Amino acid sequence: MTLEPHQFFTDNELQYKKDLEDSQAAILNMLDDHKKAAEEILKKKALDEAILASIGDGLVVVDKEGEITYVNQAFEKMLGWTSAEVLGKHFLEVVPREDERGEVVPFTERILNKVLSGEVVVADLTNPFYYIRKDKSRFPTSSIVNSILLDGGIIGVVETFRDITKEKEIDKAKTEFVSLASHQLRTPLSTINWYTEMLLAGDVGELNADQTRYLQEVYRGNQRMVSLVNALLSVSRMDLGTFVLEPEPTDTAQLVQRVVDEQKFHIDQKNIVLAVTFQAPLPLIQADAKLLSMVVQNLLSNAVKYTPDNGNIRLNLVAQGPSKSLLLTISDSGYGIPKYQQNKIFSKLFRADNVRGRDTEGTGLGLYIAKSIIDHSGGKLWFTSEENRGSTFYVELPYGTLPVASTLT
Repeated sequence: MTLEPHQFFTDNELQYKKDLEDSQAAILNMLDDHKKAAEEILKKKALDEAILASIGDGLVVVDKEGEITYVNQAFEKMLGWTSAEVLGKHFLEVVPREDERGEVVPFTERILNKVLSGEVVVADLTNPFYYIRKDKSRFPTSSIVNSILLDGGIIGVVETFRDITKEKEIDKAKTEFVSLASHQLRTPLSTINWYTEMLLAGDVGELNADQTRYLQEVYRGNQRMVSLVNALLSVSRMDLGTFVLEPEPTDTAQLVQRVVDEQKFHIDQKNIVLAVTFQAPLPLIQADAKLLSMVVQNLLSNAVKYTPDNGNIRLNLVAQGPSKSLLLTISDSGYGIPKYQQNKIFSKLFRADNVRGRDTEGTGLGLYIAKSIIDHSGGKLWFTSEENRGSTFYVELPYGTLPVASTLT
């Protein structure tokens, strides 16, 4: 005789056995689900790592202390360090940064550190920098740095960078071409200028009204071309490193006043009210008077050019005792600079959208030249602006920190 299971177990024992089997099955299913989820996570992690590894740009992740937590293969290839050699080390120790002149940029001034501190930084594309490889060689670099946020706090940053050696070589070739072409243009333009002045002066006979008007148009157009060629030459010399600074004791007040006098015709023509204030006495500073005049002329002519008729311009020059520097301020009530374009204002050939239609003669080189000169003179140039409310440009010049002569590179 065959016995059924219920003949050996009570109903409660059978129910307990069934519940136990169901629990075991549920646990096995859960473990299987966890295993699949873990496998999926590992696959996704492997995919993410493969994607990061295959990125052509160098990539480095640092924690909030500035220590490296991840680098990709492009980082290793460009800098000569392996991942094992750099993980856990401070970024500054592994990747020193130099400016164009070969001077090491301190960590406090590096974009990565500023982003770690919560500062919003816009990269200055007019100021290239170099990264140093493991073998101490260097290469020009372009980079983007972004903060890593968790629960509203910055826990680190990620930087991507690339070697722009080829771009620099192409840019140098273009600059050399512009320099050569500009030099070749100067001779015929000077000839046109000279003969036009002779004709207008009546050296070859008296002119009638129409002849005078036509020649004046030729002369003004030629002057614009001369101004453009000179600007292109200045830019090419800066980019090629052949622009030489020759500082000497300079009376900044006299220099600024000369520039103001040169602009007087254009100021009066637009009926602009110009208020000029010089703090007295002002100390002499070590500066290249010719290049500093170019800076002031560019800033003041821009203020005049982009201020409507009957507007206002204020120019102030004061000494700052604590910083041992002079501060030149030029404010206008003009068109201002759109906020979304303010980070580009010192870029080569850039012109803001709101002035393109109002002024057809601008080149977009004046502010680039001014910024380059001031940066390489040990000073600072910055601005504040609001569209349709005007702009204020600030130039800070140290009393005397420059050597006898140096090359602008």
